[in-house]
Amino acid sequence: MSSPLMEVTGFSELQAKIRQLADDKDKRREALIIVRQIANATLQAARGFVPVSSKKHKARGKLIEPGNLKKSLGNITGKQNDPTIYVGARAKGSFNGWYAHFVERGTNKYKKGYKRKRKKGANEHASIGKTKATPFMAKAYAATAGQATAESERKFAAFIQRRIDKLSV
Repeated sequence: MSSPLMEVTGFSELQAKIRQLADDKDKRREALIIVRQIANATLQAARGFVPVSSKKHKARGKLIEPGNLKKSLGNITGKQNDPTIYVGARAKGSFNGWYAHFVERGTNKYKKGYKRKRKKGANEHASIGKTKATPFMAKAYAATAGQATAESERKFAAFIQRRIDKLSV
């Protein structure tokens, strides 16, 4: 009863090209480049908001130079399959920004010799004070959130269009 009105040709070729696009090894690398460019605005803002101490101080047996946290800020590539870039303090290699979370959120101070309990909130009563929190990463994110979203949409649309053009050749 029903007769075909149109016939699709080359469907198997299209399927093969779509599979090739999904397995493309360059796709993640290209996407990481785009995400790094987008994250650069947040990184520059974070470097502007980060506090710099006026003198050297010692922590964990190391001497921490003024401006060390600012130097350690950078892009960190995520290990997931999805292209992921984190902006924050790097702590591996020559970078020594492991204490960034203390600066961001503040930390409790205790009397010398106090043995802390390892439960969340269990030591609040014993603290003799708290360091002042300086949420520099939160400020940087708030300053660039709208701009980064619009820019990422535009750049990824161009990236997808380049891939479509590559498939259509």
